[in-house]
Amino acid sequence: MGTTLPEIKIKGWEALVKELGHAGATKFILLYESGEGDYTRSRKELLKDLTIEEIIREIKSKKKDRGD
Repeated sequence: MGTTLPEIKIKGWEALVKELGHAGATKFILLYESGEGDYTRSRKELLKDLTIEEIIREIKSKKKDRGD
């Protein structure tokens, strides 16, 4: 039996990331996959209890952990 669809998906994602980086690979995928739901409403719900200072602190922390 050949490569399964989940295996192809993983290998394809890895190839995109290798060539384009995570941000570029994500942008590429978004060109071909339409989202669903209401992104604005979901984002507001997700972030409703956070202040801008907390968001900035989280971003800086993640960058520091990655070595950026």
